[in-house]
Amino acid sequence: MCWALPETKRHCAIRYWSHSPLRYRPNDPNDKNDLNDECPNDEMSKMTTMTKPALFTLGLLLFVAVARDLIANDRPLWCRVGGEWFFPAVRSAVTWGDGRNYTGTALETTENQRLWHQLPAADAVFPLVPFAPGQGLGGTRTLPPGSPSQQFGSRFVHRLGTDDHGRDVAASMVSGARLAVLTGAIAMGVAMSIGVLLGLLAGYFGDDRLRVRRGRLWLTLLSLPVAWFCAFPARAAALHSPTGEHEVLKSGAFFLFILLIFNLLGGLLSRLPFFSRKINVPADMLIMRMSEVFSATPKLLVIVAVGALMARESQSTLLMLGLIGAMSWPSVARFVRAELLKVREMEFMTAARGLGLSDLRIMLHHALPNALRAVLIAFALGVAGAILLEASLSLLGYGKSTAREVSWGMLLQSANGNRSCWWLVLPPSLAICAVVLALNNIGNRREEV
Repeated sequence: MCWALPETKRHCAIRYWSHSPLRYRPNDPNDKNDLNDECPNDEMSKMTTMTKPALFTLGLLLFVAVARDLIANDRPLWCRVGGEWFFPAVRSAVTWGDGRNYTGTALETTENQRLWHQLPAADAVFPLVPFAPGQGLGGTRTLPPGSPSQQFGSRFVHRLGTDDHGRDVAASMVSGARLAVLTGAIAMGVAMSIGVLLGLLAGYFGDDRLRVRRGRLWLTLLSLPVAWFCAFPARAAALHSPTGEHEVLKSGAFFLFILLIFNLLGGLLSRLPFFSRKINVPADMLIMRMSEVFSATPKLLVIVAVGALMARESQSTLLMLGLIGAMSWPSVARFVRAELLKVREMEFMTAARGLGLSDLRIMLHHALPNALRAVLIAFALGVAGAILLEASLSLLGYGKSTAREVSWGMLLQSANGNRSCWWLVLPPSLAICAVVLALNNIGNRREEV
């Protein structure tokens, strides 16, 4: 089929398939431009050995985050009541919500009156940490590590002590592991969505390749202030309502919907002769200048300012993570742009354009796969920064602590008024340092490969 093409496109096709990194071909030791060359085996094994502690740390973090209800729970893993066997902790781990509906069973009275810790030792097996995250146990607060529970007796011990609210520190550490994973997933999910898109546009089109019709461009620019006003200032009352956390998501969706409508109208307007003329858009310059503005703005200051303007929503952990992600996209965009600047001038990209492939197909099928290494590096380093920023905000009092959510930063905040309670500072500090160093190690090693 290739030889039926015209002479110019035939040569483009040969160059496209012979140089595309998506096509497998064995390494040629005499080919200095071989794109499939890899590091020597000894160097690769050395890097793998150096990243093993980091991978083990992240694996342990993920395991604790997933198995939180099986590690720290005030319900037993197994119990026997009235001759029947139950698995309350397992049920709460695999069911949606708290899994506390025991109506009509022998455990109904035990659950309603919270008599779990009064079950005999022979009839109950409790998790490693027999306390729920965020559960205030009353009695004397800030108990040192190894102290027996004043509410449930000497059978249950606070291995890492309690904080100023009477919460078990070990249970809070387990809960903090899940929040650390959610911080990385949500914050960097938002940052990657914005950064990869803008980095692709800046790196692939540069300053002289993106040409947009006049009608579509003008209506898109006009839609920005209109969408902002309709989505946020016009819905100020709804955003400050008790359900403001969900209203923010609705406003974001409304903002994108208005942009889409104006973009479609711009496409219709571009059919007129005057508005059909194409205008060159310096995408690289605009996106990089915008990223510099975001990078120069202190993330902590912006999030605190937004929290002051939205008093109720500032206590939402979800909103805080979304703001962290919205302020973290410049690093991702720069990584992707740098890779695209190298890839877009390669022969397989030139051949793909010579074959007449669309820009969208070239970006998604050929440019983006070559930028995945940069995306992974930016993701690892970005998660580390997001965890540090979340801990800093929690230390300042931002983010809501509930019966199911206690972060490592909230533990550090509780140590502000108890400077002598070292057990409130040392465990979360070590956990944050271990996770951040592990992520930085993996990101740096991937960058060296």
